[in-house]
Amino acid sequence: MVQEGGTGRYSVSQSHRRPSSPRAPLQAPTLPVSAVQSALDAVVDILAVVDAQGAILTVNRAWRAFMHENGGSEATCGVGSNYLRVCEQGQPPCADEGPTVAAGLRAVLVGEAESFEAEYPCHAPTRERWFRVRVTPFMDGGARFATVLHEDITERKHAEIRESDLDSEVAQVVRARTQELRTERDELDAFVGAVSHDLRAPVRHIRSFMHLLRGRADGRLTDDDRRLLDVIDGAAGRLDGMISELLGLARVSQTTLHFQDVNLAQVVLRAWANISPETQGRQIEWVARDLPVVRGDPDLLRLVFENLLGNAIKYTSGREQAKIEVGSRPGDGEWIVFVQDDGVGFDPQYTHRLFGAFQRLHSDRDFEGIGMGLANVKRIVERHGGRVWADGHPGDGATFYVAFPKPPPAG
Repeated sequence: MVQEGGTGRYSVSQSHRRPSSPRAPLQAPTLPVSAVQSALDAVVDILAVVDAQGAILTVNRAWRAFMHENGGSEATCGVGSNYLRVCEQGQPPCADEGPTVAAGLRAVLVGEAESFEAEYPCHAPTRERWFRVRVTPFMDGGARFATVLHEDITERKHAEIRESDLDSEVAQVVRARTQELRTERDELDAFVGAVSHDLRAPVRHIRSFMHLLRGRADGRLTDDDRRLLDVIDGAAGRLDGMISELLGLARVSQTTLHFQDVNLAQVVLRAWANISPETQGRQIEWVARDLPVVRGDPDLLRLVFENLLGNAIKYTSGREQAKIEVGSRPGDGEWIVFVQDDGVGFDPQYTHRLFGAFQRLHSDRDFEGIGMGLANVKRIVERHGGRVWADGHPGDGATFYVAFPKPPPAG
């Protein structure tokens, strides 16, 4: 655009020029050295940069403050000193953790490790402190360097200590309470055993004298008299049975366990053989599947399965052709063994009563019993570190489960 002669007007003229060459790429701004130092000083953690030989090239304000507060000096931990050598020699402020840090730093500088991290105590005269050191390598112009950063983790450590102290206190309270409960249970079991033993004698006296009275007065007794004596005899017999079951529960609770590897398949076969007289005249399909080896007392475990199989025989008595199955499956850290039958079953809303002492879900008119067998099962299994439960529905049979901890792997 040019001005025409003094007229005040402009005209556009064209000119043929060689195209200009592409512009050179913009250069990234260079950060002044002072700005780099200011950036390092803004880092609240204790930071230094070292070369491949472990010599300190630069440090931040936090590093210098920590160095002076902990007995260090420019000669030992300042710019130009060899931090790797200081750590190897265990000089302040690296006296305790120095050799460990030196080994990690050296591994990073020679390329044997991608990074290094460690936690260490560094207590001051007036307070406890903990730090975490991190060594991170980086390359520049083919040379290897590393940042050494010490982070104050005192607050986190104090929280961990408080949590650990609380856990220890809770564990101690739980252990003490558990011991108290065990002592109370042992005392209760001993009391039950003693009382049961003392009660047995008078009950037997009642039955003996009643039989003697029946024999002496038989000719003078009316039918009503005989019926009343039968009721007394039956009640005394039931009481004697309950006392026997209480004594059995006390023995189960107090018997010393003799742990060994027990093949449950053999235990179940022995239990079945012991109660086989109860199956005379019955048609029962007996199914025994694979069973595991567990750690336990073989005699008490046999008692468990005698009770469970005895229940299955009793409550399938109304069937012409009954089926009883024993099997197992692995659980989470345990073996789950089951005894299943196709008998009368039970109402699931009363499941919580099954394993209680003298608890029965069926009347004496239908099925005889005291109601202590499953209580014995529960006590024995729990003494083996296991658990018990059951599933069932009226008319659809029942399944009883016992779970035993899996033995630890050999070796």
